Amino acid sequence: MNTRLLDYILDGSIVINSLEVLGLWIKRFPDNPNLLKIYANLMAANTHFQAAANHFDRSAQIFFEEGEFLQGVAAKMAQWQAIKPKKEEIEAFLDACQNFAPDANRTACFWKSLTPDELLDVCQIVENKCYQAGITVKELGEVEKRLNFVVSGELKESNYRMIEDQQVKFKKPFQILRSNDIFGSIYPFSEDIRSQSHIVALKRTELIGITKEKLVRLCRVHPLLEAKIIDLIQIRSSRPSNKRSALARKARRYHLSAPITLEIISDTGGGGPIRIAGFSRDLSVSGLCFLAPASSVEDSHQRLLHCLPDGCSPEVRVTLATDKMSLTIWSKLVRKEKVMENGQIHLALGIRFDDLPPLLGGSFFAFAQNIGILSQNASAGFDPSELMN
Repeated sequence: MNTRLLDYILDGSIVINSLEVLGLWIKRFPDNPNLLKIYANLMAANTHFQAAANHFDRSAQIFFEEGEFLQGVAAKMAQWQAIKPKKEEIEAFLDACQNFAPDANRTACFWKSLTPDELLDVCQIVENKCYQAGITVKELGEVEKRLNFVVSGELKESNYRMIEDQQVKFKKPFQILRSNDIFGSIYPFSEDIRSQSHIVALKRTELIGITKEKLVRLCRVHPLLEAKIIDLIQIRSSRPSNKRSALARKARRYHLSAPITLEIISDTGGGGPIRIAGFSRDLSVSGLCFLAPASSVEDSHQRLLHCLPDGCSPEVRVTLATDKMSLTIWSKLVRKEKVMENGQIHLALGIRFDDLPPLLGGSFFAFAQNIGILSQNASAGFDPSELMN
């Protein structure tokens, strides 16, 4: 049994459907986590579920020891699908996870942030898929229906810019997706978002994913999970790329009218903070455009011009509120100007969210969606995103 043949088994070039034959390879390479997973999958296919769970568990342990967090998670998901775990097992796993992955791994932070009940339900709906080199994983223009995590392998993502409903496409530089990357623009849940990229496997690639339909149902059971999904989208939109132009992509922006109060902290004007009540014009996980009512625009604008000289980016407290609760975050004022909106002059302020904890950013976006009116901002006219440049 040479290692060259083992490589062929691991990359799927050689498929062994005999438990007896594959068991001989396990005896020869008992600590190979990928081989253990293949063996466990074959056991599960032959309804030996307890034995399969034991081998998935051993595979996960080795992956974690080697620092392959997401591969370990994928193995645990497979283990718990073979044999449903007790809640105590989930709790012990989450406690142990705090030592497995550094906080810098934002995708790992998503899995570590799940509650035991959330993780228990997620493991029942997650799907594992493998693609051989050269296979198309996602087509340009298809409706996004699945959130995917890259467990292992490599994929090439060629990005395009679609011009509204026309079939005009501008190709942008490609990027390589590897372990711990994610893809699948499934949020907001209320929209059918079409893919703006074509993804093909460069080598054998394993994905774990959850369909949008199942995530929507799960978020109804676990309301806080929606904010964690938004955090993942924020990670995706800000993830470094191997091409600078891909780096420059902004977070997806949505037209959102929600009541907002600003408290602008200025060190230059004196007289305390400037408080303005108004509405958001659009919103993303990276910032928003705020519109002051037309009736107060002259007074508000004059105060801002006096207190905020050019180049000044003061801190701003942004508050969303209902009768029963409110949510406040700190941000930066990065642009101010007058704009025409619905035949009236408004003071438009570009607000940027800096150093915002991911969970808070996701909660803010979800809260705003629930109290506002959300629709994709694809119409002509004033483009608030210009305020964020």
